[in-house]
Amino acid sequence: MEKNKFWMILLFAVAVYLVMIIYANLGDLLSALAKFNWVFIPVMIILVTIAYFIRFIKWNLFLKNVDVHLPLKENLFVFFSGLSMTITPAKAGEIWKGWLIKDINGEKLSKTVPVVIVDRLTDLLGLIILSLSGIIYYKSGIYILLILVIIFACFIVAIKSETISNRLISILEKRASKYSQDIKQMHQSFKKSMEVKYLIGMSAISVLAWFMECLALFFVIYGFGESLGIVLSTFIYSFASLAGAVSMIPGGLGVAEATLSGILVFFGLSSSVAIGIALIIRLGTLWYGAILGFVVYILGKSRVMGK
Repeated sequence: MEKNKFWMILLFAVAVYLVMIIYANLGDLLSALAKFNWVFIPVMIILVTIAYFIRFIKWNLFLKNVDVHLPLKENLFVFFSGLSMTITPAKAGEIWKGWLIKDINGEKLSKTVPVVIVDRLTDLLGLIILSLSGIIYYKSGIYILLILVIIFACFIVAIKSETISNRLISILEKRASKYSQDIKQMHQSFKKSMEVKYLIGMSAISVLAWFMECLALFFVIYGFGESLGIVLSTFIYSFASLAGAVSMIPGGLGVAEATLSGILVFFGLSSSVAIGIALIIRLGTLWYGAILGFVVYILGKSRVMGK
């Protein structure tokens, strides 16, 4: 990520959090945070870390499915370095993992980039499934979920349909003929990664990973002396994460926090407690992941990549 963009994202994050603090009233927010049981911070971090390792299992399976094989150390380095890109729009920056693999073993991007994209799609599908679990509590969200399901279904149909995919390949080949083989290989990687049975299995792993983060929210809420139940906490976190992802704003900043705190207020929590919860859970998910990714990349690049 370019340094200028990185600092712009950080400044935007500071601005978002300042607005949230002002909205909650600094005094009320500090009072709410003073009542928080900080024992639940390590609980949150442990659950989020478990979620990352579950996602790593899925990532590893995706790579093996397209015949990309990396030693465990190198693969862990690639995966966890990719977490630094969680602050990019919809985590699209994770495509960088394809370049890391290319630098390590020379694997073509046409093979690895589709894996990154489908990996993110199964993450979105996992969020949609978890969001449906609590839609009975917040029926207004059903329209967003339906739109996402339709878009997701259209993408699968386009990849699986020989007529549509061949037409798309033909158009791309005319515009970029020198990349003809790469385009065809990319399509094959997409097809292998999006076989229905395989996609269902990978989405199930995504559901499990996201559920760990939903549990983290449940315990953070509990740390403030509130209890909304696991099902409702699951819906709130997954729906807010989904809103942040589709917003295409870096890291879902502002959108995810506003959605999460807004729904918490809708269910009876005070604005100061709701914003306190949003700040802590985002610190333990978005920012923990980004910092962990940067640390892994900085410490591991010389050992893994020899540079």
